[in-house]
Amino acid sequence: MEDFRFKAEFQDLFVRISKPMLKTFIHKLLQADFRLTWRYEEETVELLIKNDQGQAMIPIRKQENEGTAIVMEELQVDIEEVAILLEELITEGKGRGIVKTETDGWIYVSCFDNGKIVSVMKIGGGEKEMSSYRTIRKRQGHKREVDPEVMDYVLGAEIDYSLMELHDAMKEGDAEKCMEIKQKLKSLADQRKELHELD
Repeated sequence: MEDFRFKAEFQDLFVRISKPMLKTFIHKLLQADFRLTWRYEEETVELLIKNDQGQAMIPIRKQENEGTAIVMEELQVDIEEVAILLEELITEGKGRGIVKTETDGWIYVSCFDNGKIVSVMKIGGGEKEMSSYRTIRKRQGHKREVDPEVMDYVLGAEIDYSLMELHDAMKEGDAEKCMEIKQKLKSLADQRKELHELD
């Protein structure tokens, strides 16, 4: 029998946090005997959370006219308690993002919008490696098996992420990468158009 470890992956996450929220979050981490270290960068403060099970790095940024926020394209978390506290922050801060967790061989994909879980998808157990939510979506089979609103949200998140990748590739002058991303964007746009036509 395989021993499945807890894994969580946060993608395209944005949540505004007030000082009281951050204070409560840190207090809960300290109560759970986590070791905390702050790293100060030019525009970001990074909170390093550690214990004997592992560590996680959370970037906290000052947003123009939007206060303080946690903004992440992707974060892997192997400590269940940290993942739970991050989900609580998303709820309290009315944040958005996609959270994928693997436990006991099952994978759950939760889509958050305005602090609420708009859908949870459960994927069959047994996967040894966690792939991106893009791959999980493909495993679901026909689009009609998934809530159309959630599918639209996931496709929108993929398009946003791909646009950021395209921007980076253009800055680096990587023509081959730009072409690859443009093809992916066209495919995503076609899928979204097809989804809207099904509604």
